[in-house]
Amino acid sequence: MSATEARTVRRNSNRAGRRHRAGAAFSLIEGVFCTVIVGVMFAAAVGAVGSSRVAQYKVQQRCLGRHLANSLMAEILQQDYVEPVDNPVFGPEPAEGQTSRAIYDDVDDYHRWSASPPQYKDGTVMLDLTGWKREAYVHYVRADDLGTAISSDEGVKRVTVKVSHNGLPVITLWGICTRNDQQTEE
Repeated sequence: MSATEARTVRRNSNRAGRRHRAGAAFSLIEGVFCTVIVGVMFAAAVGAVGSSRVAQYKVQQRCLGRHLANSLMAEILQQDYVEPVDNPVFGPEPAEGQTSRAIYDDVDDYHRWSASPPQYKDGTVMLDLTGWKREAYVHYVRADDLGTAISSDEGVKRVTVKVSHNGLPVITLWGICTRNDQQTEE
């Protein structure tokens, strides 16, 4: 091999080496970019999972609040419209008290009733509901204006049940109870 050929081979081998090193550096940059992209995608995925868990918790809280409100509303609306005595009093009668609902016998006995944590009708505390509160309000209303409370009985009562968790409102339900005009007194 001549000296010229040897220089040409050496030059070509140097160029090949430089290309090889330049290719290795490019692969290192690609690796860094891939790592950054995967890191950003992982952070976004963690954020999405966290948001999903928060949304799931809120839905669970709303469902539990709705159940608590519905059960109390059903209990109230099953009661008589008016106290089955000669001189009914709006709200619980003195003998009925404000704590246990076990002897409530008409709708307005529930006016301004509340319990935290929620209780069953017999006064037993519901388990695992610390921080929850149920409230009930009963008002006389007109049949043509259910939104405005009035002071006299025109045959319609609006029942409001509110449920809150840790002081924040979860749900408010409204129900209407009317006097049964077909009921005959003996």
